Amino acid sequence: MTQAGFRDALAAQFPRREFTYGGYSAGACVAGPDLRGIDLMDDPAVLPDGYSSTAAPECLGLVPYRIVPHWRSGHPESDSAENAAAHLAEHGSAHRCLRDGEAVNVHDITGPAA
Repeated sequence: MTQAGFRDALAAQFPRREFTYGGYSAGACVAGPDLRGIDLMDDPAVLPDGYSSTAAPECLGLVPYRIVPHWRSGHPESDSAENAAAHLAEHGSAHRCLRDGEAVNVHDITGPAA
C-alpha cells in the first residue's frame, strides 16, 4: 500500500460524495490510524519478495480506532484476533472487533481521522 501510493491516491477521493472504501481482513485494518496491536496477528518482519523493508506501514485513518478482523469467527486467525483485542484493551487503545461478515459504515468522511 505504501510502495504503490495507495493512501495518496485515496486521499484525493475522500471529498467525493460517492467515495466508498471496502476492505476485508488487512484491508479493514488499514482503515484505522495505525497497526499497533494488529502486528500480533501478522508478523510485520515477514515480507513477500519484492517488498521493501524500508517502506513504513501507512494506514488510511478513515476511522479513529484500530479494527481487529476475524474476531470470534472460526477463521484461522481468530485466536490471534482475540490476543490482539486483549492487548489493545489492556493498553487502553481504541479498537473495534469485527466478526467475519460484519462491517463498519462511516458517512461524510472529508479526510483522514485526526
